[in-house]
Amino acid sequence: MTLQPSIAVKWLMKVNLACAFLSGIALLLMMVVGAVDVIGTNLDMVGVSSKPVPAAFEFMATMMVVSVFMAVSLGQARRTHIRVELIANMLPPAGQMIANLIRHGLSVAFFMAIAWFGILSAINSFNVGEYTPGIINFPIWPARFFLAAGVSLMTIQCIFDFLAIFWNWFDVKRHDGANSSPVDIS
Repeated sequence: MTLQPSIAVKWLMKVNLACAFLSGIALLLMMVVGAVDVIGTNLDMVGVSSKPVPAAFEFMATMMVVSVFMAVSLGQARRTHIRVELIANMLPPAGQMIANLIRHGLSVAFFMAIAWFGILSAINSFNVGEYTPGIINFPIWPARFFLAAGVSLMTIQCIFDFLAIFWNWFDVKRHDGANSSPVDIS
């Protein structure tokens, strides 16, 4: 039995949504830790000894990586990233197709390179036990694995976008149940 592209597209959208949910959780954790750190640091204003959260900065840096790279592929799938199409929209249909081939082809190459080097960096960081020294030795390798996973998913999304130029059944946006149209400000 061969895998139908529509099934693959639906699974890709489910993975995109799950990763975006993980990104939201990371943002929530950043908010909580940041608030606790600020409050803990400024307790001396009310007469209580202040104490910041140990390794809050390192935790926030890791959660920032999770929040950015786990959600980037959903933005790509829903076409919500910033695009300037002034010249491309003035081209004839054949020119627009060539522009889309170049745009999506470069996106695949760019994110594939980042994914490849991200995976190598994550493996190396894990093997050497890379961490930021401090009161708490905070490991760096989880952030590197999240970066590699998020960019790998973005690469897959870009490949689907490239294939959707030729075959509509690879278009993830068609299978997305959310209303992802731009906000009308008027």
